[in-house]
Amino acid sequence: MRHLLWLCALAAVAFAGCKNYTGETTAAGPMDRCNNPVLKLDRGSWHVSQGSRLWKVMAASPTSATRPPRHIGYLEERRYREMRGGPEFRIYSVTTLNRKEQIGHIDQLGRAVRYEPRRDGRFQEVSAGTNTREMNIAAIFETNDRITVTPTNQRRLAFEALDANGDGLLQKNETESFGARITGADRNRDGVVDFEEFDAIDVL
Repeated sequence: MRHLLWLCALAAVAFAGCKNYTGETTAAGPMDRCNNPVLKLDRGSWHVSQGSRLWKVMAASPTSATRPPRHIGYLEERRYREMRGGPEFRIYSVTTLNRKEQIGHIDQLGRAVRYEPRRDGRFQEVSAGTNTREMNIAAIFETNDRITVTPTNQRRLAFEALDANGDGLLQKNETESFGARITGADRNRDGVVDFEEFDAIDVL
């Protein structure tokens, strides 16, 4: 289990290092900041930029005020523009905790769409209504829980993946396998790396 956690952390750090990638288009279509293919809104007519903003999706039980919100997924903004020119518009992708698993989207007019699996292995787009952002996300997740969103970014996710004890600081035992790239970020020499020091690292 510990080995698996370290692999996840390493993957998160590697992904965070892609933050300056500008994106490209290959024969297979547009690629995201880490050279993963992204879906086109309309094949041959639209292309998608790299994601610009990211939020955690949190869900709180409406019947329990004492239970803390659960992290259930992510909301990511992507910007689209028609290949032939024209105005840019935004689509907000909704995913599970696995950010490659998209379960729906919300357009900039507030219309929500849920992706429902079909027997042939494909997905059908089903309208989930038009409402506030949080209520749209709840409809896509098909939950009655109260939804809130918290801003985050790639570096923050990488930091949290490394912070095994969740104390907001990277101890030596949490970063030693990465060598001086992270331990050398301890500018105030207090023996730990906080998020500001971690975020200042140019290349992970």
